[in-house]
Amino acid sequence: MPHMKRLEAPGALVHIMARGIDGQIIFEEGADRDFFLARMNSSLIKCGCKCFAWCLMPNHYHFLIRAGEFPLSKLLRPVNGIYARRFNKKHNRTGYLFQDRFKSVLCQDMAYAEELIRYINLNPIRAGLVKSINGLLRYEWCGHAYLLGKAKAPGDAFLNREETLRRFGANPQAAVQKYLEFLADGIEPRRLKDAGRLGQAEAFELSGSKKGWPAVIGDPEFARNAMNRHAIALHRKHRQADYPAVLDKLALETCRKFKLSIDELQRKGRQNKRTQARMYFCSRAHYKELVPYGKIAEFLKITIPPVMRLADKERSASR
Repeated sequence: MPHMKRLEAPGALVHIMARGIDGQIIFEEGADRDFFLARMNSSLIKCGCKCFAWCLMPNHYHFLIRAGEFPLSKLLRPVNGIYARRFNKKHNRTGYLFQDRFKSVLCQDMAYAEELIRYINLNPIRAGLVKSINGLLRYEWCGHAYLLGKAKAPGDAFLNREETLRRFGANPQAAVQKYLEFLADGIEPRRLKDAGRLGQAEAFELSGSKKGWPAVIGDPEFARNAMNRHAIALHRKHRQADYPAVLDKLALETCRKFKLSIDELQRKGRQNKRTQARMYFCSRAHYKELVPYGKIAEFLKITIPPVMRLADKERSASR
């Protein structure tokens, strides 16, 4: 049976995870973890992704990243594949190391992101590997110590400390304090196995991702929009090789309609007629011609978030 297409979007926050097959230990020693983190660092850079939280457990791992323009498979498949081959050779085993393909959950970039940062960093406490937040500082294989400023901590090459802490406060010192308070709020001393547990809806989505379902954590509007984009991705109208010709044709149509040149359509800056034309172009390209946001952004020579805003604004206005 073929895998279901992932629910993903360039520039979106994504919680990714993978487990050892049948509970298989995937990290036997520190050298295994160091090698894995080095491969992950290289792949994050290559794919243009940012990392806000991570944790390596004996038989699974978690990362919270902002996706780049490449599919998530471009990020994780080389990491898992190369690591599994090295691990098997080093530890004299054969067969699959990971349980099926890696799992992913699309995440809204608001309070839900903070919840996931806490959920990921409190993994060692939930698993009983450490007993407190103070103990977590001594657990090398998650991003917590580096967020607190520990020098030369594992993962310091790729964890975006400043951007992660900005979610908790305006300056580093205040942000660290608020982050620690937020962690503490997720821990009940007599229920350490539930430390940082997600809410019922979020936990359901996380569970669904482990079964291969498209999963999303966010408010109803965010989830609805994400699923709409996912439906579009499942039914592409054009081959990837044909996108440039489709966009060229639509650009000419747009320029005739708004009496602009191609150069003006692609020019940055705010000007009412040009803005209206770009809204029309982005909306038609994505929602009618089903061209991915990344390809539209390349054509207009801008980044993906403005394309998404322009397309959605035009679509909302025309309803």
